[in-house]
Amino acid sequence: MAFAHHEARPEHVRLRPLLDTLAARFGETAHYAILDRREVVYRAKVDPPAGAVRLTSTVGGRNPAHATGVGKLLLTHQLDTLADVEAWIGDSPLERRTPRTLHTAHDLHRELRTIRAKGHACDDQENETGINCLALPVYATSPTTPSGAVSISALTYRTPLSTLLDSLAEIRAVLGPLGEPHR
Repeated sequence: MAFAHHEARPEHVRLRPLLDTLAARFGETAHYAILDRREVVYRAKVDPPAGAVRLTSTVGGRNPAHATGVGKLLLTHQLDTLADVEAWIGDSPLERRTPRTLHTAHDLHRELRTIRAKGHACDDQENETGINCLALPVYATSPTTPSGAVSISALTYRTPLSTLLDSLAEIRAVLGPLGEPHR
């Protein structure tokens, strides 16, 4: 009965302890987000326990999927081909949030192929200048399709993207079975 109750809780509630661990370990903000058409929606956010600078993201807040690590990671499960990416973009151009934002179908398609091969996504100041992020999938409600993604979003001067990438195995270990598809 306890296991049934645990599994019935919303995924963002079940993920909260993992986000707490990641935020404390890296001293940066940890998010859980889902994909909603062309945007990501933040379902949970944990700020680091110390540090004067905090990110402006909020639970329920949205950002363009193509400009975020969590969004690009989740798009890899929906957009396999260049034609899929072009259809997803449609007549609405991709918003260019920073000079680094991917804003063409070709660039986004190339990035999605790379993410699919690596199993994680990065946002290297694509959504906001001075902020980078490493995102990994979460399989909380389906054994094969991610329910969302967890990210560590960091101030570039404090935690460079290379530091997050060097810690990829540690981050995967924190996610445990929720970070792996069940085949």
